[in-house]
Amino acid sequence: MRAEKKAYRDYRKRVNALPPEFKQAQDALEKYLMNWAKGGGIYDILGSVLEMFEAEAADGSSVEDVVGADIADFADNLLSEYPEETWIDKKRNQLRKSYKKNS
Repeated sequence: MRAEKKAYRDYRKRVNALPPEFKQAQDALEKYLMNWAKGGGIYDILGSVLEMFEAEAADGSSVEDVVGADIADFADNLLSEYPEETWIDKKRNQLRKSYKKNS
Protein backbone atom coordinates (compact mmCIF):
# COMPACT_ATOMS: atom_id res chain seq x y z
CA MET A 1 0.00 0.00 0.00
CA ARG A 2 2.88 2.38 0.72
CA ALA A 3 4.25 1.85 -2.75
CA GLU A 4 0.86 2.72 -4.26
CA LYS A 5 0.63 5.91 -2.20
CA LYS A 6 4.15 6.91 -3.21
CA ALA A 7 3.39 6.20 -6.87
CA TYR A 8 0.24 8.35 -6.63
CA ARG A 9 2.14 11.21 -4.97
CA ASP A 10 4.80 11.03 -7.68
CA TYR A 11 2.08 10.99 -10.35
CA ARG A 12 0.42 14.07 -8.81
CA LYS A 13 3.76 15.94 -8.67
CA ARG A 14 4.23 15.31 -12.37
CA VAL A 15 0.66 16.41 -13.13
CA ASN A 16 1.16 19.59 -11.12
CA ALA A 17 4.32 20.34 -13.10
CA LEU A 18 2.43 20.33 -16.42
CA PRO A 19 1.59 23.62 -18.15
CA PRO A 20 -1.85 24.82 -17.00
CA GLU A 21 -3.89 23.66 -20.02
CA PHE A 22 -2.33 20.19 -19.89
CA LYS A 23 -2.82 19.98 -16.11
CA GLN A 24 -6.47 20.93 -16.51
CA ALA A 25 -6.93 18.25 -19.18
CA GLN A 26 -5.13 15.59 -17.12
CA ASP A 27 -7.21 16.37 -14.05
CA ALA A 28 -10.42 16.28 -16.10
CA LEU A 29 -9.45 12.96 -17.70
CA GLU A 30 -8.58 11.49 -14.31
CA LYS A 31 -11.92 12.51 -12.85
CA TYR A 32 -13.81 11.12 -15.86
CA LEU A 33 -11.88 7.85 -16.15
CA MET A 34 -12.20 7.14 -12.43
CA ASN A 35 -15.96 6.89 -12.93
CA TRP A 36 -15.34 3.74 -14.99
CA ALA A 37 -12.29 2.28 -13.25
CA LYS A 38 -12.49 -1.07 -11.55
CA GLY A 39 -9.05 -0.94 -9.99
CA GLY A 40 -5.66 0.65 -9.83
CA GLY A 41 -4.86 -0.27 -13.41
CA ILE A 42 -6.55 2.92 -14.53
CA TYR A 43 -3.42 4.71 -13.31
CA ASP A 44 -1.41 2.86 -15.94
CA ILE A 45 -3.65 4.50 -18.53
CA LEU A 46 -3.41 7.89 -16.85
CA GLY A 47 0.36 7.47 -16.60
CA SER A 48 0.55 6.86 -20.34
CA VAL A 49 -1.52 9.96 -21.02
CA LEU A 50 0.67 11.94 -18.63
CA GLU A 51 3.81 10.83 -20.47
CA MET A 52 2.22 11.85 -23.76
CA PHE A 53 1.18 15.22 -22.33
CA GLU A 54 4.67 15.84 -20.91
CA ALA A 55 6.29 15.09 -24.27
CA GLU A 56 3.81 17.13 -26.28
CA ALA A 57 4.00 20.08 -23.91
CA ALA A 58 7.80 20.01 -24.18
CA ASP A 59 7.43 20.08 -27.98
CA GLY A 60 5.17 23.13 -27.75
CA SER A 61 1.98 21.35 -28.78
CA SER A 62 -1.43 22.30 -27.45
CA VAL A 63 -3.84 19.99 -25.66
CA GLU A 64 -6.08 20.05 -28.74
CA ASP A 65 -3.16 18.81 -30.84
CA VAL A 66 -3.07 15.74 -28.59
CA VAL A 67 -6.70 15.02 -27.72
CA GLY A 68 -8.41 16.47 -30.76
CA ALA A 69 -11.49 18.67 -30.79
CA ASP A 70 -13.43 16.62 -28.21
CA ILE A 71 -11.70 15.44 -25.04
CA ALA A 72 -14.66 13.17 -24.25
CA ASP A 73 -14.08 11.25 -27.49
CA PHE A 74 -10.41 10.97 -26.57
CA ALA A 75 -11.32 9.60 -23.13
CA ASP A 76 -13.86 7.14 -24.54
CA ASN A 77 -11.26 5.89 -27.03
CA LEU A 78 -8.90 5.29 -24.13
CA LEU A 79 -11.57 3.30 -22.33
CA SER A 80 -12.26 1.21 -25.40
CA GLU A 81 -8.55 0.39 -25.72
CA TYR A 82 -8.41 -0.88 -22.12
CA PRO A 83 -11.79 -2.51 -21.40
CA GLU A 84 -10.22 -4.83 -18.83
CA GLU A 85 -9.55 -1.81 -16.61
CA THR A 86 -13.18 -0.73 -16.44
CA TRP A 87 -16.12 -2.05 -14.48
CA ILE A 88 -18.30 -1.60 -17.56
CA ASP A 89 -16.53 -4.54 -19.19
CA LYS A 90 -17.38 -6.68 -16.17
CA LYS A 91 -21.02 -5.57 -16.30
CA ARG A 92 -21.24 -6.26 -20.04
CA ASN A 93 -19.94 -9.77 -19.51
CA GLN A 94 -22.42 -10.33 -16.67
CA LEU A 95 -25.22 -9.19 -18.96
CA ARG A 96 -24.11 -11.54 -21.71
CA LYS A 97 -23.91 -14.49 -19.32
CA SER A 98 -27.25 -13.65 -17.77
CA TYR A 99 -28.94 -13.49 -21.15
CA LYS A 100 -27.43 -16.81 -22.25
CA LYS A 101 -28.62 -18.51 -19.05
CA ASN A 102 -32.20 -17.44 -19.65
CA SER A 103 -32.25 -18.24 -23.37
